[in-house]
Amino acid sequence: MLGLHILLAVGLAAFADALSPLGVVAAFLVIYVALRLAIDLLGIRRYLRRLELGTAFGLWFVAEIFKASLDVARIVLGRKVTPQPAVVALRLARPDERIATVLGCLLTLTPGTMALEYVPASGLMYVHAIDAGDAAAVEAGVRAIERRMLRWIDAGVPPPSPPSRAPARPEGGAA
Repeated sequence: MLGLHILLAVGLAAFADALSPLGVVAAFLVIYVALRLAIDLLGIRRYLRRLELGTAFGLWFVAEIFKASLDVARIVLGRKVTPQPAVVALRLARPDERIATVLGCLLTLTPGTMALEYVPASGLMYVHAIDAGDAAAVEAGVRAIERRMLRWIDAGVPPPSPPSRAPARPEGGAA
């Protein structure tokens, strides 16, 4: 659906004689508003929810990268700052190799952290942090990324229902 959305945006931008990156973004937003208005008619609630959560995640992650860059610059340029590097082991909320790979890439993109290893059997990911004076703070940062990423991935997917049980028959009742 995202591919169709992008294709429609490029087509609309070309039709409006505004085929530039900014024109395509504007057309993408116009088509998003049109899809939002027709959400129930087209049955695309899940797609739009994922698009919204993905956009929110991307903007939040860019802000986190900016904040981490400032922290690393403070460590590197500060005269009285002594970093305490450490390797922190974290058990992932969902032990899935694909999710661990994406999370590891996101952590490695964030300045000051690097995913070192993921052990699928135990669900442990080892993360190196340039300044891990407080391991709980490092874990909280990784958990924030993981939580937001899983919320985006799971958008629109109904939670698993508990197994149904057969109704109990009353004692002495006919079968």
